[in-house]
Amino acid sequence: MTDSTEFKAVTTCNTCKPATISRDDTEAADARSLKNLNSTAPLSNSRTRRNGPHILSWLLPKSKRKPKPDVSPNTVECENMSQLLKDWGVFSLDSLRKEVVEANEHRDAALQEVSEMKLSLGELTAKLVSLEAYCSELKKALKQATSAKNMQSHSKRSARPVSGSRDSFLPVSHEVMVEGFLQIVSEARLSIKQFCKVLIQQVEDTDNGLSDKLNLLLRPYQITLSDKHPKLVLYHLEALMNQAMYQDFENCTFQKNGSPRCLDPKQEQQESFASFVALRNLSWNEVLKKGTKHHCEDLGRFCDQKMSCVVSILNWSWPWAEQLLQCFFVASKCVWLLHLLAFSFVPPLTILRVEEDRAFDQTYMEDVLLDKQRSRNGPPPSSSQVKLMVTPGFYVQDRLLKCRVLCRYSG
Repeated sequence: MTDSTEFKAVTTCNTCKPATISRDDTEAADARSLKNLNSTAPLSNSRTRRNGPHILSWLLPKSKRKPKPDVSPNTVECENMSQLLKDWGVFSLDSLRKEVVEANEHRDAALQEVSEMKLSLGELTAKLVSLEAYCSELKKALKQATSAKNMQSHSKRSARPVSGSRDSFLPVSHEVMVEGFLQIVSEARLSIKQFCKVLIQQVEDTDNGLSDKLNLLLRPYQITLSDKHPKLVLYHLEALMNQAMYQDFENCTFQKNGSPRCLDPKQEQQESFASFVALRNLSWNEVLKKGTKHHCEDLGRFCDQKMSCVVSILNWSWPWAEQLLQCFFVASKCVWLLHLLAFSFVPPLTILRVEEDRAFDQTYMEDVLLDKQRSRNGPPPSSSQVKLMVTPGFYVQDRLLKCRVLCRYSG
């Protein structure tokens, strides 16, 4: 303070000595100071009023105030919730990331499976439409053939044989025959593949020793059922089943050294086609009721023969489940129908087989793995050899149906 007079005016009216003020008498001094200041207020000027607060701040004790943290209830609640979640440990960042990755993987796998199913459904729909048209054509042709046969029985037969084209005595055109054969080839391939899938499923469902038998069967190809590529396992098993199912396909009776039923080639052709038409719509339920031999003895004999062959290959005598039996019957029936239709042509259609270690020829062969991976792996290898024939091909007169193979690559 610069004005000593004003200071004296203030202090002389006070009976207390400022020098005796101590922290022990803080509350009493504060009260007396406030009372004295109020009584001397008229003697002071405006400057004294302005300095009053500074005197009060000097007289009053400077208590230490603890700073209050600015914490809102929401912050406390968030901290408590965060700590609670951390204690639980179920919503940690690592676990959430892992769940997201797994969910993405499952989504991608589901999308790929749906895409494959849509593609297969589209193919089956197209084949069904084609098959319905083909069956309608066959029914119409059978009706015409029956009518023509009845009319022919009442007319005189010429002693001179009627000349004509090679398929002129069949009730359907050559184009319908070819289209029908290609359709049956597709059905036979799909049915054998389905039989192999169900056979592998039997390993997963029951513990009947089939797993050891299949692993022993696949050992020469250095592959097992637990291989990381399940499609590769399916291709190898499918190749082994096709070898058994198409054995002796070249013979007219579908057995080794079999003799023809009819010595007349034309009559043999007609009977083969008639048997094909009669067995085309034979269902599994009809077989369960009356048996295969009730509908066709040759088909029953063929099914028994091929089942014995498959059992011998697997070396597995466990009773077959009904689903496995049904798939085997469908596959056997398709192969038998394919044989009947092949011998309805003149000359009969020829099967195309390739042996192991033969050089791959894309004109006659189709690599099942390379065609699926060509877009990702770039150009094909410089050289490859046949490891195993998956499905045979056929020479359909002026057309070629390639055989499907597995290859080993070099270079």
